[in-house]
Amino acid sequence: MYKLHLILKYLRKRRIAWVSLIAVMLCTAMVLVVISVMGGWLRMFRESFHGLSGDVIVKAKSLTGFPHYQEVLNGIRGLDEVQAAVPTIKTYGLIHVAVDGDPKHAIRDGVQVLGIPIEEIGKVNDFPKSTFRQHQKYVEAGEPPPATQPSFSLVPGMEGDYRIRGGEQSLKWPGMIVGVGVVGLKKDKTGKIERPDILYSSWAKLTVMGVSADSVSVDAGSKAENRYWIVDDSRTQIWQYDSNTVYVPFDVLQKDLGMEAYGTEPARASDIQIKVKPGADLLATKAKIQEIVDAVTFRPDYPPGHPVIVETWQEANAVWLGAVEKETALVTFLFGIISIVAIFLIFCIFYMIVVEKTKDIGIIKSVGATSTGVAGIFLGYGTAIGIVGGVAGLGVAYVIVRNINWIHTKMGELLGLKIWDPEVYAFDTIPNTMSPRATIIIVLVAIVSSILGALVPAIRAARMNPVEALRWE
Repeated sequence: MYKLHLILKYLRKRRIAWVSLIAVMLCTAMVLVVISVMGGWLRMFRESFHGLSGDVIVKAKSLTGFPHYQEVLNGIRGLDEVQAAVPTIKTYGLIHVAVDGDPKHAIRDGVQVLGIPIEEIGKVNDFPKSTFRQHQKYVEAGEPPPATQPSFSLVPGMEGDYRIRGGEQSLKWPGMIVGVGVVGLKKDKTGKIERPDILYSSWAKLTVMGVSADSVSVDAGSKAENRYWIVDDSRTQIWQYDSNTVYVPFDVLQKDLGMEAYGTEPARASDIQIKVKPGADLLATKAKIQEIVDAVTFRPDYPPGHPVIVETWQEANAVWLGAVEKETALVTFLFGIISIVAIFLIFCIFYMIVVEKTKDIGIIKSVGATSTGVAGIFLGYGTAIGIVGGVAGLGVAYVIVRNINWIHTKMGELLGLKIWDPEVYAFDTIPNTMSPRATIIIVLVAIVSSILGALVPAIRAARMNPVEALRWE
């Protein structure tokens, strides 16, 4: 009981020990904030990039795509481990968007173009969840999204607007989904994307150019122009996609690029996105898919100039994920080294307390306290500082992390600082969640560090001779 009494007394009265408590609190908060942001950044990378691709991807190594993809697709769909497989096309083009009909406000830019069979794409990735009109607006309103399949269909009830802006024939134009950055959609002060009412009755002209595998230069005659109605916008929260990507029907883009079947020429696709069944071994499934691809691409009738690779989603994004993992490890290591200062600070302060309390220690030992008991007082004191400082640091870190985007916005307004640039960090928001596992580990490390800092002073106090201690001046 006397140990607890002395520990609480020292914790209340010895204000110099508050310095070590504050050091533990700040170090804990600092490491937690860094781990939460960097770890959250890595987690967002993994979830977002995985959410926009299949578990396994059969990918052409050039914009020409690869032929006989339907045979490969049928073989892949026949595997027991495969849940779904969907072909896509990727290319680049020039877009002209007339948002409000005023030529002065027209958008003309280069874009990445993805051709997707949108009714099927949700079977292999989460792209449909990124659309606003067909999904996100219901989520924001707290309502369940409709059970209907996503589509490029024109917005119902707007036929009159389409006729006014494009004429009767414009009702046959296909639909297009645009990344929010393509049409300049930005957040307001509340963090909500501002969408003009006229957006979903705006048209876009997309110019693309087919690439032939047997040509060393671009053929201007392969240029194709098509008009689309903007029927929805997409916010994947990955800046590279949201800022310059548009999504169009797979069959329309395939025809515009000259990748459809023609005479004896088989149809081509850029990728096959594959969803693996839960529990199936990803690498083993990849090996089986590779065998199917090889069986087609090694045939004598397979045309040259169409190389194909098979990758898991981690391999396809290895450059990004590897860079973020290394940055996370490096930053965590550096801040961990800085946090060691708390151990030395606790050591210095506790050593001073032991020296100052030499006579008190002599009195305690002279009335029957054991050396173990005296050491336990200072180790308990260090433990108490670790617990209080660790929990306080957790509270500070939680407040900072949960409000980090608001803090970042205010820093920008008051100081003109823009630390989190979506062009650099790929996401338009800073991660603001804390990992329970990492949080527990860091708080426990703070407590252990405090005990280690108090260990040497505790041993010195335990080894004091009570007679010598009482004679200390």
